Amino acid sequence: MKDYQTRLASIVADFGAPQGGGAIDAEDYRGKVPDAMVEFWQHNGTGIVLDGYFQFCDPNRYRGILKLVFDNDPEIRAEQTYSLGFGAFGTIIAWNEAHQDVIIDLVKGRVSCPALVNRKSHDPNLSVTSQLMMLDDPSFDEYDADMKKLFERARSRLGKLGIDQVYGFKPILALGGNRDITSLSIYDAVPHMAILTQAHELQLMDDTAYPPKSVRSIGG
Repeated sequence: MKDYQTRLASIVADFGAPQGGGAIDAEDYRGKVPDAMVEFWQHNGTGIVLDGYFQFCDPNRYRGILKLVFDNDPEIRAEQTYSLGFGAFGTIIAWNEAHQDVIIDLVKGRVSCPALVNRKSHDPNLSVTSQLMMLDDPSFDEYDADMKKLFERARSRLGKLGIDQVYGFKPILALGGNRDITSLSIYDAVPHMAILTQAHELQLMDDTAYPPKSVRSIGG
């Protein structure tokens, strides 16, 4: 058994198998994303885990969002970047052929790409599985004005998310919305992500700094 296969098994054991999605032609992504991700899709497909806290997606459905995010970027090319899944509020986990892990926090307007910022690449299979082993991380949640987590309260108030849905603030925070449970609604993910993307000048962040600092703007 390869090292990453043990990790894949632990991901499913810890978070459950994706529910409600479907199969994708994983071989279409062979050589573009790590073998571990191809194998995960082959065995599990796409869908929701952790009661909607995260969902694995078909990269093709979110290609337009990545084009909006990375259009004309000099280093992170949209056509070499693939959405693997996203959190309940729209934070995207992606993979870039040249720069490995990419995290896009659309609510805050921040992009993380450690291998690009630090110029240190890692074994692709271990890198992507390390990312997937953190799907329950608090960073996928959002917080109200009193710094209290919102996901569980949103699920109780609004109901569980379906496939290709996210929770979002209305109006969005970038346009003056409030960090309050009463400001949240359920949205179709793709159009809501498109609105969030265009509301910011997204920043590439150095997350090793404290506090994290902007390296440059994303895009042309």
